[in-house]
Amino acid sequence: MTEKTYTVEIADATGHSVVEMTKTALIDQAAKSQGSWVFVDNRMVASEDLANTDFDTAQHIRMVPALQAGKEQTYTVEIADATGHSTVEMTKTEIVEQARQQSGSWVFVDNCMVATDALASTDLSTAQHIRMVPALLAGQ
Repeated sequence: MTEKTYTVEIADATGHSVVEMTKTALIDQAAKSQGSWVFVDNRMVASEDLANTDFDTAQHIRMVPALQAGKEQTYTVEIADATGHSTVEMTKTEIVEQARQQSGSWVFVDNCMVATDALASTDLSTAQHIRMVPALLAGQ
């Protein structure tokens, strides 16, 4: 029996590549790319926990390079999900990209809604609280 494959977004210089990978290949790739972060449904999973992670129910799997000292500043972001919310560390670039990928998401910086198009030019350096939530749709 062949191993099931999963769609994985891997961050790269172009933004990201979308590849099909088996669980074994994903674990191997994470091990080879020391310092890579793997997010399963917007929750960061430690590389040592990947083998015990259930990818069958995952909606979105991403691998991104870990942030290094001297690189872009990170911010704590609460992302609303089925469990309430996940708290992740993201760069401004990642926040903008996530908001664009989740079309219709609302981003609140210190309780003020910021339009996705305005995020890139928004100063987050003094932000105390950043939240990303799905937009509310009438009738749903």
